[in-house]
Amino acid sequence: MREMHLLYFTNTGEKTALRIATLLSVVSDWNVRTQRGTPLNELVPSLFKRGSILVFIGAIGIAVRAVAPLLQSKTSDPPVIVVDEQGHYVIPILSGHVGGANRIAERIASLIGAVTVITTATDIHGVFAVDTFAIENGYAIVNPEMIKFVSAGLLEDMPVGLSVEYEIEGDLPKNIVLQEHGDVGIYIGTSDKKPFDKTLHLLPKCFHVGIGAKRNIAFDALRAFFVETLQDHVIPIESIGSISSIAIKQDEEAINMLASRHRIPFRTYTVEELQQHERQFDSSEFVRSKTGVGNVCETSAWISSKKGKIVLGKTIRSGMTMAIAKEDWRIRFSAKEVDE
Repeated sequence: MREMHLLYFTNTGEKTALRIATLLSVVSDWNVRTQRGTPLNELVPSLFKRGSILVFIGAIGIAVRAVAPLLQSKTSDPPVIVVDEQGHYVIPILSGHVGGANRIAERIASLIGAVTVITTATDIHGVFAVDTFAIENGYAIVNPEMIKFVSAGLLEDMPVGLSVEYEIEGDLPKNIVLQEHGDVGIYIGTSDKKPFDKTLHLLPKCFHVGIGAKRNIAFDALRAFFVETLQDHVIPIESIGSISSIAIKQDEEAINMLASRHRIPFRTYTVEELQQHERQFDSSEFVRSKTGVGNVCETSAWISSKKGKIVLGKTIRSGMTMAIAKEDWRIRFSAKEVDE
């Protein structure tokens, strides 16, 4: 569950923070917390490094000074948003696209009847934002330094190429053109080819890892198993869309740490959900006696892949099991992303 921290500094700010938190608790699954934002030099760094959504209720200057020493890159910095004390304006100031700050700001503003102040060029000009598309549709951005060339081309109303390995659903956004060479373009696929002089590579997060493990398995052992298995099968960690297991493992520290370390969603399934599909895979009576279901890793990986293809069957190492499934990927453009 994603964390959101609403930091306020005055009694008026507290009222606005509590109002936002109350409304968000109804319409989102975020873990929303409110707290007085002092001392910021102790509070903000830990929240920033955890990737929490930070919402400052107060002056923009306070937020800027608090996060400025912590900035690293647009692909790793968390979303930072500022709301004035009285809740009239909501302003995303960091990670508007990749972190989703623009969309989060719009959501908050719609709930409290505020005005969203968006300053990112592609948004104010109604141009396709490739980084927003990537994050919202499950792609890793391999070389984010190329985003500026794609965005600049679109802002200048110039054609930008698109080379893909998958079928496309929906209409292409304005000025995005299917082609295999050119000056600036986007490549969506799993190879390392660069069809354009300036190629932005989007890597689909199409692989899903299922894990089974004995209780209190050591994190270092699990991480080594995970990393080495991916390396052995030439699967980039960035292409992992989920880690999954059975519901009784939802509080397993090592699995949660693994997912958190690599910023991969951790999904769990109930015994009943796994039992519906376990017959497709070899079962272990020992595992069934412990969990109620005969196969955890392959079944959970397959469900997470939307019933895709098992590319690595159950692999066993020292009290751990792992399987990998590949999703039948499609490139989907929504109505918001195409030229109306």
